[in-house]
Amino acid sequence: MRSLLVVVLCLLAGCSRSLRENYQRDKAASHVYQRTLPDLWPEVKAHLQKEGYSWKEMPGRYVLETEWRDAGGGTLGPTSSSRFLIEGHTLPNGGSILRVMRGNRMSQAIGGGNVEQRIAQGGSARAQEEQAVARANANTTGVLPTQQSYARDLELELELLRRIEPDAAGRLAQQAALEYP
Repeated sequence: MRSLLVVVLCLLAGCSRSLRENYQRDKAASHVYQRTLPDLWPEVKAHLQKEGYSWKEMPGRYVLETEWRDAGGGTLGPTSSSRFLIEGHTLPNGGSILRVMRGNRMSQAIGGGNVEQRIAQGGSARAQEEQAVARANANTTGVLPTQQSYARDLELELELLRRIEPDAAGRLAQQAALEYP
């Protein structure tokens, strides 16, 4: 009975931690900085540089897009990479906001992947059909068409808040702890 209680408490603690993290990300998504964009922007770039990103900026605007960065995969499966688009906006009633979009892409080389391995091992007609479809859909580089998706990245927005306004991020953490003990 005692061990069951310990397991339940650990699960609840993990659940509470996850809820606190979600709470902080959600609140950071609507955070309004009381500093101007010219004051915030160097902090944004410093954080990206610390994380190893390079980027291109839109002249005269607070918009930057990082280069694609390899996120893994390769020889035995699809390769994936990601990039960020960060925009800073000044609000009409004062204050600034930062919005981060994360782009993910995945591509799969053909010619040595799992489909051909199954055929070489006496694979099925389905595997042969998959290989034919893959080759027909591939471009001239022997790579299947790239799949891309974009979504708002609340995690990076929270990281930026922690760097730029650590006091505000600390208040969010305290609020989250009160909300989800």
